[in-house]
Amino acid sequence: MVAQMDDKNRALCFLYRNPPKGQKKLPYSKIADKVRNKDGGNPTPAAVRDCVTNFHKPKATTGRKKGWRKTTKAEDKTILKKFHKVRPPGHGVDSRKIHAALPAKLSMKIGRKTVTRRLAAKGYTPSKKVQKSDPGRALRLRRVDFAETHVAKSASQWKAYLQAVGDIKEFTYYPQELRARFKQLRAPWTYMTPKEKYKPAFVRPKRWFKKKDYKKVMKQKVFGLTTSTGKCLSFLVPKPFTSTKWAQLLKSHVLPFLKKTFPAKREYRILLDGEGVLRGEPAKEVMKDNGIKLLENLPKYSPDLNPQEHVWAGAEISLRAAEKRKDTFETFQKRCLQAVKEYKGAGKLVGSMAKRMKMVIEQTGAMIKK
Repeated sequence: MVAQMDDKNRALCFLYRNPPKGQKKLPYSKIADKVRNKDGGNPTPAAVRDCVTNFHKPKATTGRKKGWRKTTKAEDKTILKKFHKVRPPGHGVDSRKIHAALPAKLSMKIGRKTVTRRLAAKGYTPSKKVQKSDPGRALRLRRVDFAETHVAKSASQWKAYLQAVGDIKEFTYYPQELRARFKQLRAPWTYMTPKEKYKPAFVRPKRWFKKKDYKKVMKQKVFGLTTSTGKCLSFLVPKPFTSTKWAQLLKSHVLPFLKKTFPAKREYRILLDGEGVLRGEPAKEVMKDNGIKLLENLPKYSPDLNPQEHVWAGAEISLRAAEKRKDTFETFQKRCLQAVKEYKGAGKLVGSMAKRMKMVIEQTGAMIKK
């Protein structure tokens, strides 16, 4: 009630009840008619009485005391210590993982935002790792030419024009002794200081291990095809993988899938990356005989122009999250297919070509930033 009057009217209330000698003290009801609330109305007599009674009492302070902090200096040290434990140099980590590593009592006391603030105070902020991404002038020009050819197409027009996008992804199985190093290097970003950003442990390299270590890893290729209707096809690529073998897979897997997905069509246009095996003579003959056409003039070394890359990025995260310490290579192979099938945005992939063309032109042929 008292808070509804400003300081001037509060002072008037007190003055009318405590007038100078020789002046008559007014009753609360009459004072209520002479003063105003902040909204312009009259206060009640009870509000006037409260105002007079509390006039000389100090106002209650609200909010935090000056210098108050949610965490003590000891707790700040604990946060920093746990941060360094869950984020060895170069390893990817987010606030959720750091918060989960805190002692139970501290994690109940503070939220993730407090964690990020304490790290920021020490200079640790989420930053993307440095990586070479300039395609070079000649390739940039080819990319712009390709984009300008198709930039007029809308997302719906792309879905009518292009029936599917496909690609081959090589997933790598790392034995237990290399897995920690792999997790450090593959992370695209992490919490780090500006000085750490250019240290060798934090720069994201193209080659992750020495030759002798690479002999310990095993690889599994997966072919994935996503249609404009959101249907997906994926299968493990056999070894050795030749153009003749790919031609056989076109007949046994890809063509039946396209016919089932598009029963009214007799010709199919698909986007495939420029991998030589996919475009060999045996494969060309099969595609020609069965009405499969490739999207023409797709620039080489441009994985960002193939929406299927989104499936691989999501599958990689899902695959590594499901990875167990004692997984065998056979288990890893099964998980590869499972991770690919878990991708949720298949229906939007082909339509996203419209946005990609515009972005390539806006960035004058540079690689599209994800």
